[in-house]
Amino acid sequence: MSTRDATDGARSLDRSQLACRVGAYRVSRAVPTEDGATWNQRETLQRIMEQETSHDVIVIGGGPAGSTAATLLARQNHRVLLLEREKFPREHVGESLLPFCYVLLKDLGVVDQITKNFVRKPGVRFIDRDGNISTTWCFDHVIKDETYLSFQVIRGEFDHILLKNAVKNGAEVREETRVIEADLSAGDSVTVTSLDSAGRRSVHRGRFLVDASGRDAFIGTKHGSRKAREELDRTAIWSHWGNVKLQGGLEEGLSIIIYMGLEQKGWIWVFPIGENRITAGFVAQNSYLRDQQRKLTQAGSTDWKYDLCMQELLRSKFVRELLEGSKMLLPMLINGNYSYEVKNHYGSNYAMVGDARGFIDPIFSSGVFLSIKTSYLVSAAIHKQLTEGLNGSNVEMEKAYRLVTGAYNFVHRMIRLFYNPHAVTWAQAGADGLAHKAHESAMAAGHYMLSGDFFENYEKFDDFFKLLEDPKQFRRYQKVVIDRPDLNQPSCHSPWQVVFGDMIERDAERNAAFAASA
Repeated sequence: MSTRDATDGARSLDRSQLACRVGAYRVSRAVPTEDGATWNQRETLQRIMEQETSHDVIVIGGGPAGSTAATLLARQNHRVLLLEREKFPREHVGESLLPFCYVLLKDLGVVDQITKNFVRKPGVRFIDRDGNISTTWCFDHVIKDETYLSFQVIRGEFDHILLKNAVKNGAEVREETRVIEADLSAGDSVTVTSLDSAGRRSVHRGRFLVDASGRDAFIGTKHGSRKAREELDRTAIWSHWGNVKLQGGLEEGLSIIIYMGLEQKGWIWVFPIGENRITAGFVAQNSYLRDQQRKLTQAGSTDWKYDLCMQELLRSKFVRELLEGSKMLLPMLINGNYSYEVKNHYGSNYAMVGDARGFIDPIFSSGVFLSIKTSYLVSAAIHKQLTEGLNGSNVEMEKAYRLVTGAYNFVHRMIRLFYNPHAVTWAQAGADGLAHKAHESAMAAGHYMLSGDFFENYEKFDDFFKLLEDPKQFRRYQKVVIDRPDLNQPSCHSPWQVVFGDMIERDAERNAAFAASA
């Protein structure tokens, strides 16, 4: 990837400032010197190994949170360095976006490019465990402009678009560069040490550090403040399939979520990411996965992840029919032990954004929106701190994290409710057109919640939570059937052209590439 020129971006220090650090490598054998002498293995071979650079902001991680922060801060003429350990594009779970992402992606300047690359998403359908009850939540019930259509993305490509956009906006990006140390002790500056794929070590000095390292949670892990959420001890296994005949709402762009049995305490997802391509997988508690892994291995399985994923997906009649005649396009991927919280989210010279701040559960597709929105709020506070030279408390940062914490707590409550076996399920909430005047506003609240309206407005949805948390109260509403087809119907009536029309050319390119590699 091309990066910002040193004279226009991150300034390399001159020789008087550089004072290149000399590192010592221990040698494991005798090494001849120029005059024929040798050092034994306890002596050292001196060589230059570090280069120093200077920036205003250093960002760890190039996912949606990191690339967004880098873009926004570079736009404000701050010298930004982003360090990403992987080479993009790389696959990642979390392909379904919320409608409230749309305005943010438009502001970042990438919405047109994303529209040309990915399927549009008008809503989500929740299907109960037995497959007989479902509720379809259509975002245009509450969002009355173009932003109601979200996206079903291929994360490898989506994340790459955002990362390249950071470069376009003036950030310096170094891929395949791993951060190995971050010193925050100065309070008003940071020192970050990185190692690239060739083994070259660099020291970067900056005024502020943004930890967007994802589930590595670099700062939180280093300081021992990363703690697992034991009640959400789950793992996801998933892949992509091609040659799929879309049906059951997939053909109009809907996300499909299927409740699994109480033994798994999990769910299946199926999202359309092409005209005949889906991402599908399941999430289940770890105790169930360990038990099934043991049983499959004892039975002779040579690929327990594949066998387990297919076992769980094929339990669903809907998925079983969907995958008939399909072709798996990726090897099985696994994401485990992903639910955790991190304390001390920010300080005088650092802030955590995205999954580095914490991750709950992917059930409501909230991860990308939480990441990007948090980066917007935190980047504004960082800009204020850097430009106004704040030495004490940053009121803007405190306000940002109040909103962020409120949103994360809100999503956590949604997720606990989803896994509560005694609550009304999201599949039952509007089933068969059942509704009542007294809970129409609550149904509307449910649509807003699934759209991503939980930063500034999370407190107003308390009535909807109470409705689902109390099955007796909900059953009172179910006794009366009224004519409300706009709130409760099995389809969002999104035409093919709206859902697939803009990305069909890119979809054909992908299909041709897969066919050529087969």
